[in-house]
Amino acid sequence: MHIVIVSPSDKSFIAEFLSNYDEKNLPNGFYGAPFIGTIIKELLAQNYKVTAITTTVAIDNDYCVKSFSNDNFTWVVVPSRPRSVRMNGYKIGRILDLYYFEIKQLTRQIQIVKPDFVHAHWSYEFAAAAIKAGFPFLVTVHDNAFQVFKFFKKGFWFGRLLMAQINLRKIKYASTVSPYMESYVKSSCEKVEIIPNPVAIDMTFVDIETALQLKVSTISKPKIIMINNGWDMRKNGLNGLLAFKQIKEQLPEATLHLFGHGSEQDGAAFQDVQKLKIENVFFYGAVPHSQLIEILRQSHFMLHPALEESFGVVLIEAQANGVPVIGGMYSGAVPWVIDNPALLVNVENPNEISTCALELLGNKEAYKEAVLSGYKNTCNRFSTKEVVEQYINYYELIIGNWNS
Repeated sequence: MHIVIVSPSDKSFIAEFLSNYDEKNLPNGFYGAPFIGTIIKELLAQNYKVTAITTTVAIDNDYCVKSFSNDNFTWVVVPSRPRSVRMNGYKIGRILDLYYFEIKQLTRQIQIVKPDFVHAHWSYEFAAAAIKAGFPFLVTVHDNAFQVFKFFKKGFWFGRLLMAQINLRKIKYASTVSPYMESYVKSSCEKVEIIPNPVAIDMTFVDIETALQLKVSTISKPKIIMINNGWDMRKNGLNGLLAFKQIKEQLPEATLHLFGHGSEQDGAAFQDVQKLKIENVFFYGAVPHSQLIEILRQSHFMLHPALEESFGVVLIEAQANGVPVIGGMYSGAVPWVIDNPALLVNVENPNEISTCALELLGNKEAYKEAVLSGYKNTCNRFSTKEVVEQYINYYELIIGNWNS
């Protein structure tokens, strides 16, 4: 079977499938969804032919489509207009025509490939291209456009909401990533399967136990991590900072390490840290996924104060690498993913976050239990092999019913 995956994909995780190219010579792609790479890797391991199609920002009016191939894998990068509202040379802002130019180019590339199946991720431009291309397709809905608009009341996000609603009404077969999302998707789509996001299980149980010994021995000097793709009201990073400030009052050698857009050396998170006068906070911004995982593994635990998540891939990445996560008990899919009531708090209250963290750090047996239960939870429910098997079964069902 030849499968097209039309979705965000970035050279930071695509380069491993294109070993015949120098990574620095590849275009950037669309940053922010490394789990797509884990899906592709498993499909290739099972001898499927895969073409990944994505967008990237056009630089210096370079609107040429670029394609790169290696064995059973091809990466196609379609140029996207840089600006959402303002003019892009002679092209209008992309949200003003609801990504018409990008969707047309994506659709054309799918039709050139002539795949057996198309799997689109997110319900916006990638879903629209899958719908228009004319091949059997599945759309995985990763977020609730109404919830996103609630947190970002701007014209751009209203346009995205319109795109999602137009597309969802044209989709017969959909999947979504958690029970929290099911009712939203079922309100528009005829058939919906819950298939979670995957994570690569690269550490064995023995690896986790070995790392745990070192972490327990250094638990009075905890290394805490926060990964937020954006520093905004929805991600609620400010309450994470306030909680860390309280943790540091009890454990002066605690450190906080911030990753993701908005957490750069001079970003929005830095400004908040300066205002709050918090020490021992380190800023990394967006980094290659491999670097992020390496630092994640060295962390004692993760703070995840987001107010709403449709899934939260960073949660399972942390647990798969032996890092317990403190998250929101009311934060969408977070309780379902973490599956440990002892680590769930009201993240709108920094005191609850810090109290939970200090209790975890003050009880070595409870800490060990949190690490091991999180690892087992992730292996049992979110491993790449398990998730891709669910997708393949769904692909075959859709293909079998396509013309009926």
